[in-house]
Amino acid sequence: MTLGQYSLFRYLTRPSRLGTVAWCEANVYLSPRVPTSEPGQWRSGVVAALCRPGGPLEALDDSGVETVVVRKGSQTALTTTAYCWLGKEMATDPSSAMIVMNSAADAKEKSDETWRPIWEDSPRLQRFVPADRRKSWTKLFQRVNGSPVYWIGANSAGRLGSKPIRRLVLDEVDKYPGQTKSEAGAAALARQRVKSFRKKGLAKILEFSTPTDEGGEINVEYLNGDQRHLWVRCWKCRTEQVMVWSGFKLDMALAKTDAPAAVRGAHYECPHCKEAWTDDQRWAAIDGGEWRATATPRDPRCWSYWLPSWCSKFVTVSYLAAQWIKAQQSRSALQDFVNSECGEPFVHYDQRIRDDQFAQLEGDYAEGELWLSQPTYARDGQPMVVCGCDVQKGYLVPVFRQFAEGGDSGLVWAGDCASLDALDVLAARFNAQFVLLDQRYRTREVQEFCATHAGYIPAMGVTARARALFNSQAVDIDEGRRSGFGRRIELLTFDPDMLKDILASLIQRRDGTPTWLVPRGYAANLNYCRQMTAERNVNGRWLNPLGHANHYWDAECMALLCAIRVGIFRTSRGTDANEADRTGG
Repeated sequence: MTLGQYSLFRYLTRPSRLGTVAWCEANVYLSPRVPTSEPGQWRSGVVAALCRPGGPLEALDDSGVETVVVRKGSQTALTTTAYCWLGKEMATDPSSAMIVMNSAADAKEKSDETWRPIWEDSPRLQRFVPADRRKSWTKLFQRVNGSPVYWIGANSAGRLGSKPIRRLVLDEVDKYPGQTKSEAGAAALARQRVKSFRKKGLAKILEFSTPTDEGGEINVEYLNGDQRHLWVRCWKCRTEQVMVWSGFKLDMALAKTDAPAAVRGAHYECPHCKEAWTDDQRWAAIDGGEWRATATPRDPRCWSYWLPSWCSKFVTVSYLAAQWIKAQQSRSALQDFVNSECGEPFVHYDQRIRDDQFAQLEGDYAEGELWLSQPTYARDGQPMVVCGCDVQKGYLVPVFRQFAEGGDSGLVWAGDCASLDALDVLAARFNAQFVLLDQRYRTREVQEFCATHAGYIPAMGVTARARALFNSQAVDIDEGRRSGFGRRIELLTFDPDMLKDILASLIQRRDGTPTWLVPRGYAANLNYCRQMTAERNVNGRWLNPLGHANHYWDAECMALLCAIRVGIFRTSRGTDANEADRTGG
């Protein structure tokens, strides 16, 4: 290569002073091979929402922004736009890059359908395609401008390691495999690849996805950022606003008898002047929109965006109206609309316990008192106080609950203590006949304590879905010891999801369930209420999506299981819980 040729090469590949929008309009051609409804030279007007001031493409060009998160609806053309941005970076300032998809098959498909045609069919980019394509231009690996581009399936965790990456694209992160006992989730593993460039301030991460529920990866990352919304002006009153689904008007009464007519009459309405917008007026408003932060970011170098499908020029109001009518047919269809069109996480309202329910559960007695000692709650039979305890590594969280025959119960006391000996003092104070301890974190210590203290029983949740609520077995705590005495104690193994279903039914006061009370004023005990509402049931599994403390919830489950084990609790009036909910024990 002559000096003149080298100088020309350095000029053509110098870091671009153009922003992504200007560079793509000058260099990117979307051929018919690319799956898009707008082939031809790349135009910012097609993806106007992404190009507006303060938007995702501006964030990607800003050296002060490290992570760009987009919680999006469908049909926003974000995937193709992301590849165009990465193409600009590889052409003008080459360095290692990685695109992570849900699977290796998806990665091959996207690489072959969109990424490689952008380079091969854009006249100004063809010079970057290597002459020898057999090794340097495959479906899962390309060497662009001398730097590697890796395509990885999130289900191939081994390929995510040992590669220092400067630019990382995480596509549809909510579909990635989650964390396991032995390894972090795929998204977390991929983010570790940019560490070396992060120290230099050169790393760039772009992640986007349609959301699933509140605990999904994209929603968690969105909340870490500044949560930007697109502000637009009404064509009539010029008032600024954020378009939300409640602003779209559809006659649902008419939809029940004449759905096509209802779809034709659907429109967006300005909440201020009540003027209807056509699709063209909505798209024109997007052309003049501006992205603004709505929250203080937890990570100051993270800009996050909410991009619903109605901020895309590919989506009409009639399409949205038709999808909304279909969404009324089933719960899964409604979730799909909320996720794919609204770009919002689906909240399982009827599968979670609400804070306001505890006001209805308050009894006419004070904390520390036995509820059955009050004349209002007099019952026949012999009551019993039991304790359930969530054992943590450095402390214990017990709850004491008094049960009447049949299962009616009232909370006596809930709190924490420093040791098992301190727990024994509390058990004596409240005259607890039985104490059930979660042995998960301190197995040996808990079992030794139970062996020397009557009425104490260790318990352990099982991860696999069990056929019985619980099973009782005798275990030799001296097994394997040279100087053991063959001491045997009872151990309960239980299904946490089944147990939590029963507890939730008590709190929600479903028909036929026993009374379940908390002391007077406990609805104002925010620590207790928040821990009791930390989990929710998603597809039959109880999850803690936001990782909040849930010790009281676990302790109440232990107290309930203890009452079931000793036979004082019945799942329905007149039905023994032991017979109804388990096969062993």
